[in-house]
Amino acid sequence: MLEAFRRNQALQALEARLPDDVAAVKEELKAFLEEDTANTRALFMLGRCYLHSEELGAAREILESLLAHDPDHASGKTDLATIYFRNDDHSKALELLGEVTSARPELISPWLVLIDYLQQEGQTEASEDARKQHAMIKAFNDKLVLAEQAFASGDFQAADGICRRLLLLVPNEVRTLRLLTRIARQFGHYEYSTATLAQCVETRPRDVGLGVEYAYSLLGSRQYQAALAQCEQLVKRAPENIDLYDLKAEILYNLGRHDEAIAIYRELTAVEDKQSLRLLHLGKVLKTVGSADEATARYKQAIEVDPMVGQAYWELANLKTYRFSNDEIAAMQGLLDGGELTPMNRVLIEFALGKALEDAAQFEQSFRHYESANSAYASIRPAGYLSQNGKFKSVFTAGYFASRQGQGHDSDAAIFVVGLPRSGSTLVEQILSCHTEVDATQELDEIVSIARAVNNPEQSEQGQYPQSLASLDAGAIGALAQRYLDFAQPYRQDAPNFVDKAPHNFHHIGLIKTLFPRARIIDVRRDPMASGWSIYRQFFGDSFQFSYKLETIGKYYADYIDLMNHWHSVLPGQILTLHYEDLVADLPATVGSMLEYCGLAFEEACLNFHLNKRAVATPSAEQVRQPLYSDALEHWKNYEAFLGPLRQAIENEAPQTR
Repeated sequence: MLEAFRRNQALQALEARLPDDVAAVKEELKAFLEEDTANTRALFMLGRCYLHSEELGAAREILESLLAHDPDHASGKTDLATIYFRNDDHSKALELLGEVTSARPELISPWLVLIDYLQQEGQTEASEDARKQHAMIKAFNDKLVLAEQAFASGDFQAADGICRRLLLLVPNEVRTLRLLTRIARQFGHYEYSTATLAQCVETRPRDVGLGVEYAYSLLGSRQYQAALAQCEQLVKRAPENIDLYDLKAEILYNLGRHDEAIAIYRELTAVEDKQSLRLLHLGKVLKTVGSADEATARYKQAIEVDPMVGQAYWELANLKTYRFSNDEIAAMQGLLDGGELTPMNRVLIEFALGKALEDAAQFEQSFRHYESANSAYASIRPAGYLSQNGKFKSVFTAGYFASRQGQGHDSDAAIFVVGLPRSGSTLVEQILSCHTEVDATQELDEIVSIARAVNNPEQSEQGQYPQSLASLDAGAIGALAQRYLDFAQPYRQDAPNFVDKAPHNFHHIGLIKTLFPRARIIDVRRDPMASGWSIYRQFFGDSFQFSYKLETIGKYYADYIDLMNHWHSVLPGQILTLHYEDLVADLPATVGSMLEYCGLAFEEACLNFHLNKRAVATPSAEQVRQPLYSDALEHWKNYEAFLGPLRQAIENEAPQTR
């Protein structure tokens, strides 16, 4: 893996010596190509060396060899055209330049050479046409640069507007479409991004950079098998591109192939570039498989490599079982006082310091850091919260479900675990996965992907989810259900049932019951103050954007209770509500009732859930590997004096539970 990367690094070092040291570089490239005869980068560089030293015959031979390996190498063709023209083979030179400007019209240099050569040939009209074409392309490129600058600055609306106008000028222009897909991914629109990039890759199958973006889009849309296949194709084509191995490891991690991901990350951490980031990735996978001690060591190593890497401090805090030393607390405070942190590193260190001081029972100071962390992140990624309950309640009525009787898939394999984050859903998943007839999977998110797939924001209300479900016939519903089962299959083993734990799926119970009328759904609840506080002290990134204000957490809880009340009213007796406090108070009885609801026989192993060695990727990973304890039930009361906005929102807005 690293051999090709290191060879490429050696070529970069040689390239840096050009054109000042042509003779020596030329000899080193010859030696390099004796071992790697088809390396197109080395061939191109050697051709350039011969051009610099006016050895046109040797340059021609090398560049023709390059094009035999890579017929689309635009710079190689342009240099070869220069040699042909200087050797008086003008027609062949113009033919090559015509190929380049036709295949890659956005490249400016070939146009300038073509304009010059046509002028020298006396083809004045053709030269003038090429000059006009060059001027239009340059103007187009300049506008695209403006769009890229707007994107880089976070002005996605401006970037999108420029791109839309450019596509009116040149429909299907690959670079413009590529930027639009990047904008789409910023808003989670992976379906559009993936479909568009698939078209672009088909247009330019040899463009590695384009292929990488397509693979990342497949990863973002959780099409992990397709992403892996795309990534492996790219590795064969560009084995020197070390970022591809990062991508492959991330895909393998998401496929649950943790040992393979760990092996790649172990090798990658030997490379100095991005070393701290790769150590963090390695630590994440080690934590997932239960190797907490080594994960801790890798996070600390990341801090040694880059003392200002805030994510490493947060990952240590996020282990939940790690306790910071006084020296580490002082180091974090010093970083906050130093003023050199990036905004994101500051957020993560504030969260970590909040946890460190919480463990030290310095609750007021701890809260101030949690408060600063949440406020800072909310300013980096401002997001409003808008309730969606109205549309769900208006569509998914008792009449709706009555009209769907006899439709949907008859599978009851999936057990859906929903609720608020940090309310015990991972614990329930852990307990269920100990049963011999239940497989654990991951937070699959395929239900959300299906909801997006049936949503068309371009249409009126009837084309938008969930209203759009009303227009789907039984065949379409069955196909969507099968899509879900096909997606889940790679994450299953041989058990007849599996757990799909995704807390936010409580929004989509109507969709779940449309697809799978026999689905079992477990709603896990916890005291709202306890769960609300636990949400506030957890960094979720963009996963739960409501979580960075106490008031909004309270409103979200109120909406959750309101919507769950609705589901219970239209689906009576079909959803099990399970309270975390009941698990703590009487584990055997609560587990017994849960298994009975799922149609599973009682198994003692479910009570010893902490002995389960399965991989767990959520923040609760280390907690569910320990016996159940009651200490956390009242922990929020240490912060009660600061949680007025949360309590007020809950008391003012939350309906009575059913």
